[in-house]
Amino acid sequence: MDRALRKLAELRECGFQFMNLPDADGQLDRIMGFRHLRGYLDSLVFRSETEARAGRIPAVHASTRHVRAVWLYEGTLSDTIDRLLELPLPGAPTAPTLAKCGSAPDLLPNGLNPFQLWTPPGATA
Repeated sequence: MDRALRKLAELRECGFQFMNLPDADGQLDRIMGFRHLRGYLDSLVFRSETEARAGRIPAVHASTRHVRAVWLYEGTLSDTIDRLLELPLPGAPTAPTLAKCGSAPDLLPNGLNPFQLWTPPGATA
């Protein structure tokens, strides 16, 4: 667990924010970390040290379509964080850009407004 906690602290130092995701009864179900970076959202969702998923998705997408990731990875929490930290920054020649990976609706937090735009109650940016 110490290794995973150090990795989470490393993500925080790289600009990730974290939020708890409750289940239907209000109990902690998952933890999500995310950062907005050059038109993309890097995201991590995990339930335990052995169950984690990360991805990079375009920050702007059609709200009527499923979110398509340009990069996805699933594995242990430590391995997933390592792969996420190794991912080239958006705009780098080797950074993934084509939304050819699978759908990733679980990697986009509901109600997230990455540009801090004012929206009417109940709307999303």
